[in-house]
Parts: sequence; structure tokens; C-alpha cells
Amino acid sequence: MHFQPQHQNALIYCADENVLQNALFSARHAALRNPDRNFDILICSLTPLTLPTYFRDLGITPVHLDLRDRLVEAGLRLNHLPLTAYLRLWLPEQFANTYERILYVDTDTDIVDPNLSDFTALDLGDHAIGGVRDIQQWTRINRPIHEFEKRGLGGGAYMNGGVLLIDTEAFNSRGLLARLLETNQTMAPFIHHDQSLVNLTLRHEWAELHPHWNWQGLRRYPVFTAHAAPRVLHFVGPLKPSHTDGTQMTFPHDTVAGYADFLARYFPDTERPTLPPNSWLSRSRIALRNHIRNVVLTPQLKPLSGRFRDDMEVLT
Repeated sequence: MHFQPQHQNALIYCADENVLQNALFSARHAALRNPDRNFDILICSLTPLTLPTYFRDLGITPVHLDLRDRLVEAGLRLNHLPLTAYLRLWLPEQFANTYERILYVDTDTDIVDPNLSDFTALDLGDHAIGGVRDIQQWTRINRPIHEFEKRGLGGGAYMNGGVLLIDTEAFNSRGLLARLLETNQTMAPFIHHDQSLVNLTLRHEWAELHPHWNWQGLRRYPVFTAHAAPRVLHFVGPLKPSHTDGTQMTFPHDTVAGYADFLARYFPDTERPTLPPNSWLSRSRIALRNHIRNVVLTPQLKPLSGRFRDDMEVLT
């Protein structure tokens, strides 16, 4: 790991070659929309990655973390996941003397916030990690989580692992990596892999961020999304706007078009998503569907976001 940090905080993606383009799509927007940022932008990997000059000129830095043997020795349950999916758990250790705060984000995200530096001012209280509730609890914040129930752990808030705000000193001083790896040995198998590890290890020990910091509702709540002010869009679920065949109406036309344009411009040899129909009829059908969803579902979201005065408030 050889690079020159510019700031005391970092926005970090963990990627391999298979998802590098998605990470660059998100990181590029983070860089362009935050030219006066107070954070570095890193793409960490278990094998060296080469970034086109354009992205490095934006301030996006590839960092090779030579940790494959350690991750393999940890006996992490992979199933369909790449080993890189667990690399986020080692970030606080690897950057202990480099960054005070790390905002980890999944590669299936888009940074839409021109004030992303605000993450450095979020007050985590006594906690080492901050995150947003998983979409399972968006319309029912007290919804029981099967992963807790089957272990007799009762209820509680359940965090989505796709965006994590980490205080590196607190994380390391409390030995959280060791605790996470112990959970991996004693409580597996898991439903949601690394997300399960974090939630089962840190029940009641994480700070809850406003849903704007990990907005998982673009597909299900498109109209509510348009009236909200998300900072990080997270394309949760198996369907992604970067891989559509034109028959899905899952994501807005502009979202899919953004990926198609990005790939055509910077990775022309890569297969691009097929744009969904954009005729008057198709737009009308989508508008009607979204209106119905808005009327039915949006009121159910008020208990989620209504607990916050604004998206800089953290529930600890």
C-alpha cells in the first residue's frame, strides 16, 4: 500500500475487476460533485487494479491491500460472494494511522450529494460505526428480523451494510475486527453475509444515520425519492441499472441512460445496459404506477425519517 493521502478522511470502495466500472461510476460522481472535498477517494482491492488516467486525474486512487491470505484464513462464508466483499471489515485496521473517518460505500451506489464532506461532521456519539436501517425496516421500523429471531435475540434496529461510517480509532481500540471474526466462527451460517456479521456483532452498538445517507428506496419509492434529498443512492437487490435488458421498468430511464453513457464514453468495449422504452405510453404507465406507489407507500415512510430533525442528526 503506497500512496500519499491528502486528507484525514476517506470515501472508500472495495472492488475487484468485475465491479470496478461500477465503483468508478460512483466515485467519478463523488469527485465531480465535490471538488472542494475534505476526503480522499480510494478504490481498495485484493489484487492490483489499473485505473485509466482520467479517473486518477479526478483524484480517485487505487489501493492494493495484500490481505488475501488473511481473509482466506478467517474462514469467511462466501457462497456467491467474492472475497473482496469482506475487505471492508479490514479497512479501519489498514488505515488506522491514515484516516480518522472512513465512509465505506458499496459499488452499486451513486453519489448524488455535492456536500458529501458533511459525513465528517456527523456525531456518532460513543459508537464506532454509523449506518442506515435496512430497507426491511423502512415501512415498519419495529419489524422483527429473522436473523435475530432465530437466535433468540429479540428485536432491534437492523443496519444495511452497504454504507458504513467508521471511526477508525474507536473501531480499532475496541477490537471490533476480532469480535466480527469471532461472530463468523460462532454464529454462521448467515443470511446476509458481511451485513449479518456487523448486525449480529454490534446489536445496539451502532449509531443510526438518516436514510438520506444510504437511500435504498429508488426502485420502490420513486416519487418519494424525487421529493427527498438523498446523498447516496444504493441500488439494492439483484437488479442493477448497469445491467438491464430493456424490459425492466425497475429504474428511471435517466438512471439507466447515465450508466449507458458512462460505459460508452470510458469503457466502449463493455456491454452496456439497454434503455427501457421511453415512449409517451411507457412514461404514462410508469407515472401511473409510481403515483399509486406514492399514495400507498409514502405515508408508511414517515415513522422512519420523521424521527430525525434533518439528515445531520444521528440517533445514538
